[in-house]
Amino acid sequence: MRRTAALLWPLACALPCGAQTRSVSGELAVSSELTERGAFVGERRPAIQAAASLYDARGWTLGGALAVNRAGLQGSRVVLRAAHDQPLPQDWQGQLAVQYYAYPTDPVGRGFDRWEVAGALTWRDRLVLGVTAFQYPHPAPDTPVLRWALDAGTRWPLGPQWSAQAALGVAAVRDRGHYRYASLGLAWQSTAWRAEANLIGASPGARRVLPSSTPGHLSVALTRMF
Repeated sequence: MRRTAALLWPLACALPCGAQTRSVSGELAVSSELTERGAFVGERRPAIQAAASLYDARGWTLGGALAVNRAGLQGSRVVLRAAHDQPLPQDWQGQLAVQYYAYPTDPVGRGFDRWEVAGALTWRDRLVLGVTAFQYPHPAPDTPVLRWALDAGTRWPLGPQWSAQAALGVAAVRDRGHYRYASLGLAWQSTAWRAEANLIGASPGARRVLPSSTPGHLSVALTRMF
């Protein structure tokens, strides 16, 4: 986590200067596996994840995350992210983010290293609509450099700490067509803790490009927030 922070702090100089209030938050999580758009990352095994974010009062965010699901940093994933949030009328909020995903210790996973540019609209923390374009720095011969994904998610409170959540998406990660993915789950959250369980699946078409995708699997995670 310290190494991730060392990468992010020089980037903080790019934020608008002035007397704006800034804050830092962090998360440490244990999950049953790493999942991206309906498919496992690497082998299906428990993973440890750590993340840190720097927030600026003008709506800027810089962050990074490290996830590991094998000893010796094998199967690791690194994410660096910069984003800007903008309040909109009628309780909507917009966000534009640039993020980089890297799998430095996985020769196969390196084919999924990518830059992402994502736009999202959020309504009252209940509905999220997103569109993402991503580019592979070193694509396979059969992979177009620029690909895309569309996502929609919702969260519905069931009580002071409980909520139901669901998401749908469609993505084109290779030139063999697109596939669909979805999740349905339950979450519990307090001031510092969050626990969730989600049933996640992808359409049969995902098997053509993502061998780790499944018709459905249960994913659980426990997160400590700082």
